[in-house]
Amino acid sequence: MKRFLFALVFVAFSACAFAQVTITSSNYYQEGAVARDVYTVENDATDSVSTANLLTTPLTFSNSLESQFGAYNMVDSVYYDGPAAEGEFTEETCSFADENGMRMHLKVTDEKAVCLGVSGALAQLGLNDNIEVPFEEEMDVITFPAQLNSQTNSTAHGLYIEHISALQESFNEFGSYGPMIYQFVTAEYDSIMIDIQVTFSSEFDENGTLTLSGSRMMQGEYEYLREKRQYSYITNMYMQRNGEQEFTIISECTLTNPMFASFFGSETINLGEALEMMIGLSFPMTSTSVTLNYWRADDNYPIVEMSTNPSLTYSKRLAIRYEDHETSCDALENANVEIFPNPTTDFLNIAIEDMDNGIMNIYSTNGSLVKEVRLNGNHNSINVNDLHSGCYFFKIMYGDKEINGNFAKN
Repeated sequence: MKRFLFALVFVAFSACAFAQVTITSSNYYQEGAVARDVYTVENDATDSVSTANLLTTPLTFSNSLESQFGAYNMVDSVYYDGPAAEGEFTEETCSFADENGMRMHLKVTDEKAVCLGVSGALAQLGLNDNIEVPFEEEMDVITFPAQLNSQTNSTAHGLYIEHISALQESFNEFGSYGPMIYQFVTAEYDSIMIDIQVTFSSEFDENGTLTLSGSRMMQGEYEYLREKRQYSYITNMYMQRNGEQEFTIISECTLTNPMFASFFGSETINLGEALEMMIGLSFPMTSTSVTLNYWRADDNYPIVEMSTNPSLTYSKRLAIRYEDHETSCDALENANVEIFPNPTTDFLNIAIEDMDNGIMNIYSTNGSLVKEVRLNGNHNSINVNDLHSGCYFFKIMYGDKEINGNFAKN
């Protein structure tokens, strides 16, 4: 869960008032809305780029990024789905999946944007099935209107309870000791409870002019309002002993077996310490992430998002948003383009006026090119039966024109 809320993008329209940007609520949070990155980098601490090499006065992002960052071009996307029809998150207005596959569930009003909880897989715990973790408190993320020096502070936590057998796969991945420890644990314990606690803070601490230059990014100068956003996470595990009702924090759980005496010098051991020593599963898991969002004055999304270490000295991830921001395929009507049916099952029909030949590239939500198709004439039927169910983005190029959009595959 270290970065499960990393990709949380709250898009709003902003206007310049009294020489500063004001972030207010908008109707951008709609099913089918898409936000794409032109630059994204994912490096370890050794390869991370010093923020001193990126942040200048006035703030400038230039061609030097191409030599500093190892990965760029369209490699990340955010696609907004409609509200849930059933389950834990029926109060949401939309949801979206982050880069780790976790789904953020949002409720946006004119007053504020809140996160209701998350769903997905806790793969590091071996919980690979889709789980829902609603927060017991709504976590405020932005209180509107947001201006220079405005702040938001919020906390939330969610619980997930599951039978202990859900951890069996995780134990099996740690060699011969894993299955043996699993048998010892299941002999005394019945269920697990995962407690995820989140502390969030947002401060709009700076405004000014941002300059973008370079072959792969938007050109020009933009007035911005900078948001310093920080998440701190504590993930802990609790165990329920067979025949008991209460859960006990894992650091206070014990295991008793005569076999332990020869290994540990005692028949009773601390379960939390044993898991950390033998299979590397340590609780509580803690992490902190800091993101600098540079909101544009004349549009409805942060043009730049920079993920850094807590001290703000190194940039771990940089995302610069595309100018061609599609809200849905309906927007393509203005370009005399028809894409139907959407969603589709087998074939995607494309009708483009005044096109003889073109190329269509189809990308997955993580930016990978999954299909390239040559288009002939102004009516084409594309077989997408070989694609997995989900959301996809496309780019159509013909002559000197380029069309971007998205579709869903059932």
